[in-house]
Amino acid sequence: MESFVGGPWSLPWSPTACGLARNVIRDVLPRWGLHDLVPTAELLVSELVSNALRHASGPLRLTLERVSDLRCLVSDGTTDSPRPTDAGPDDENGRGLTLVDLLAARWGCERGPEGKSVWFELPGDTDTPDPDTDGRGEAA
Repeated sequence: MESFVGGPWSLPWSPTACGLARNVIRDVLPRWGLHDLVPTAELLVSELVSNALRHASGPLRLTLERVSDLRCLVSDGTTDSPRPTDAGPDDENGRGLTLVDLLAARWGCERGPEGKSVWFELPGDTDTPDPDTDGRGEAA
């Protein structure tokens, strides 16, 4: 299988970063034949970007990789690893990494020279061809 890498895309250190990251997901995944992964990937990338905005600092970036699975990496300038929390029923926060853990095939954190990347993987073999296209991504 051919591999693809997209990015890194620089994201602003503002609440608009989540929407921009979701836009990247909606743009890139269908071109990679991963249309079925868009809703889950949008949710999980939003959680990782939100966590970075809340708990980290430094440059914020999104990178997408595809070999057989899809890997989404959200990078920031800190080295502190994220930790899932046990959110209570009345807590407004603290469920993001639990969602990532439940919905992703795998997730983790890697430290690099300029901070860390928190990543998740989704299986890349779930998409089926769109019956409204001619196989080249164009409407028939």
